[in-house]
Amino acid sequence: MTRFYFKTLVIIGVSFIFCACNDRKKEPKIEKLSESERAYNKKEFEIKEKKIAQYFERLHKQTGFNGAVWISKDEHKLYAAAFGFNDIKHQKEPLNISSVFQLASVSKQFTAAAILHLMEQGKLKLSDPVQKFYPNFPYQGINLKMLLLHRGGLGNYTYFSEMYCDRKTPISNQDVVQMMIKNKPPIYFFPDRRFDYSNTGYVLLAAIVEKVTAEKFDVYMRKEIFKPLGMNHTYVYDINKPAAFNYSPGHDKNLNTTQKSYLDGAHGDKGVYSSVEDLAIWDRVLYSNIFLKKSSIDSLSKPGNHHLTGPFNYGYGWRTYTLADRSNINYHGGWWNGYKTFFFRDLKNHHAIILLSNREHSGFRDLDGLVDIIYDRKPDPKRKYSVYMHHAPGY
Repeated sequence: MTRFYFKTLVIIGVSFIFCACNDRKKEPKIEKLSESERAYNKKEFEIKEKKIAQYFERLHKQTGFNGAVWISKDEHKLYAAAFGFNDIKHQKEPLNISSVFQLASVSKQFTAAAILHLMEQGKLKLSDPVQKFYPNFPYQGINLKMLLLHRGGLGNYTYFSEMYCDRKTPISNQDVVQMMIKNKPPIYFFPDRRFDYSNTGYVLLAAIVEKVTAEKFDVYMRKEIFKPLGMNHTYVYDINKPAAFNYSPGHDKNLNTTQKSYLDGAHGDKGVYSSVEDLAIWDRVLYSNIFLKKSSIDSLSKPGNHHLTGPFNYGYGWRTYTLADRSNINYHGGWWNGYKTFFFRDLKNHHAIILLSNREHSGFRDLDGLVDIIYDRKPDPKRKYSVYMHHAPGY
C-alpha cells in the first residue's frame, strides 16, 4: 500500500464513493401505505376488542395457545396481542406482536405473488411450460398456471427426496428440480386432470423465480417484495446461514424445540418467516395497487379450479370460499416442524384474522367462536361450514 501514490488513492476513493452511490440508487423504493379511509365505529371496536381479548385469554389458559394474533376490521386494527414464550418449556422470553414465526404453507401466497410480479414485468407468462426454464424437465404439458393451481400432478418431493439424498445435507430448490430431471419420480396424474395440493409445484415455482432473476429466492424476495413494502421482520430463511436470522423456534407436542430438517433448504412451499405485524401490512397491500396490478391481485384471490363444485376452491397461493353473494373469503393454514399458522381475509368487508404459533399443537382449530364475535353472529351448532384450521401436514 505504501508504494501507491496519493493521487491513485484519491481516485480509488472517489470511485468507491461513486459505486456506493450507484448501489444505493438501485435499492428499491419503499412503498408507503396510506391510512385506511374505511369508516369504523370506535365504540363498537372497543366492545369487540374486549370480547376478543377474553376469547384469547381463555384459549391460552385452556389449550396452551402460544403465539401472536392480529385481527383487523375494515382494514383497521381491532385486536393484536401475543401469548406465551419463545422457550415454551422453560417459559423464557415472552412473545410479542413483532415476534417472527415460520409461516409454513402460508408462504405459498408470496411465491405466487413473485410469479405474478415477474409476469407483469414481461419476464414470464403463466402459459409458459416448465421446459422453457428447464429444457430437460421430464414431464410434458405442465405450465406455470397449473403449478399455481395445484394441477401439475407431480409427486411429493418430501417423499421422493428421501430416496435421492442423504437426508442430512439441506436440499435447495434447484436440487429438487435436478432430482426430478435425473430420477424421474412417478407422477400422481397427468397434468391439468384435477386439483391435488402440491408442495412440489410451489418449490418448482420458486426455482423458476431463481432461474428468471438469476438470484437466490431469499435474496429476490427480500429485495423485490419484503423490503420495498416495509415488511422489516419478513424473510426467506437460509438454512446455511442460521445465525443471520432471529425468530421464535418451533416446538413439538412435548414442548421440545424442533430441529431444522434437510427439507428446510427448499422454499416456495414454505420457508417464509414473518410477524403478525408484517402480515397485516401485506393484507392491506393486497387491497392496493402499490405492488401488483388489480388484475393480478384478483387472480390471486379468485377460485381457479373451475371443475370443483361447492364453495371451496383454490386461487394462486390462497384457498378460497365463495359466499352466497358470490364474494370470496381467502384463507390458508400452515403446519410445519413445530409451527402452526392461519391467515383469513374477508375480501368484501376487508376483515382479517392472522394467527401465528410456534407450538405444533397450537390450541386453535375451530375458530367459529372468534368469527362469531367479529361478525356479530350467534353460535349455531348446526352451521354447515366452520372456520376450520387444516390439520394435514404441509397445509
